[in-house]
Amino acid sequence: MNPMTRSIASTVSTSLLSLIAAHAAVGAPGVRYEVRFERTWSEATHPSDFPLLAHFSPVIGVTHNGHFEPFQAGATATPGIERLCEEGKHQPLDSEIKAAVASGAAGALIETADPIRSVGGKGVATFEIDAAHPQVSIAAMIAPSPDWCAVAADVALYENGQWVAKKTLTLEAWDMGTDSATSYRALDADTQPRGQVQPSDSQYFAKNGKRIPVGTVTFTRQ
Repeated sequence: MNPMTRSIASTVSTSLLSLIAAHAAVGAPGVRYEVRFERTWSEATHPSDFPLLAHFSPVIGVTHNGHFEPFQAGATATPGIERLCEEGKHQPLDSEIKAAVASGAAGALIETADPIRSVGGKGVATFEIDAAHPQVSIAAMIAPSPDWCAVAADVALYENGQWVAKKTLTLEAWDMGTDSATSYRALDADTQPRGQVQPSDSQYFAKNGKRIPVGTVTFTRQ
């Protein structure tokens, strides 16, 4: 075999091995994580007009890739996101997520059953994640509110060639751009045309230009 032929063969072999490795990673079994979604939002942390019967809705989330980003800043809320953040209901967001799973853009639906009624309370769930869907987005309604949710969006759990052992992030309040009301218990004020999904700059959740977290979310590999 002459040197040029050997070089071509080596290049082809390397490319083939890389392709096989990539497919193996995508098809590899997933790993399991526990998620703890904790509420810190309280009258002490957010004293302005703090509402009675304050709580977070049950939590809902999804593992996904870049083809499905439910809480994409600058986007328009889907009907499922609107219903979650205005009413605290998982339907039809759960159906939107299941459709994304069926299309391959999402990997797994994550849900908890109960509202988080106490400060320091947690919603806890376990889920499986794989290399084809290495990100997580997760949220709960801040209730009562017009259209506000506590959100962690596009959280990467695969970094530097490996699954992270543990990751904790702060949760910020996001505005879904579907209701123009500006106070916790305001009457419905449907936004038309729809605004953008984005972190909230409401006086309730920011002070001196700095956003005040409403909770934390921790992902722990099992």
